[in-house]
Amino acid sequence: MSRGYFSTKLNTVKDPDLLVMDKFMFGKPIKAKDSEKILWTKQNVSTFPDLWCSNLKFEHLQRISEGNTQQSEYVWPEVKLIEWTSFSGEMLKGMLYTPENLDENKKYPMIVYFYERNSELLYRHQHPYPSHSTINKTFYTSNGYVVFLPDITYKTGYPGQSAYNAIVSGTQFIINKYPFVNKDKIGLQGQSW
Repeated sequence: MSRGYFSTKLNTVKDPDLLVMDKFMFGKPIKAKDSEKILWTKQNVSTFPDLWCSNLKFEHLQRISEGNTQQSEYVWPEVKLIEWTSFSGEMLKGMLYTPENLDENKKYPMIVYFYERNSELLYRHQHPYPSHSTINKTFYTSNGYVVFLPDITYKTGYPGQSAYNAIVSGTQFIINKYPFVNKDKIGLQGQSW
């Protein structure tokens, strides 16, 4: 799954022109008033959303900020999009965060975090910070945890059963597929329930 920008002219039948496409979340470009240059950000789980400058075609890229220089001193997460079949036969998605120095011969405790759907945030950078109700994936992975976020597809009138279907089927899939997850050390955290 990649994201990016296209360019097109309104009232034309021509297909849009691809400007940039990559495995990042791109910020809204802001055009300079008196120049053919734009400012924008790009981020993913391991790339801080620094400011970038380019022409209108996203060419001649220049990074103009460096906002997270201390990141190299810490263990950062890696993330992958996971797909599985739920107990009801529905294809679901979720995200699995692991430490960047993952040793697949070790066993890691896992935290399952649930709230609505999160897979659209696959490329979101998250620096460590305290939160009132959510867990910080970067903090936990840097401290030796695996973190799983299943998307929940709610059926009208069955919120509990919908959550159970997504969370438990996804967790079963993860512990069956990834032997580095310690099935005896799994925590659950969510919100709005």
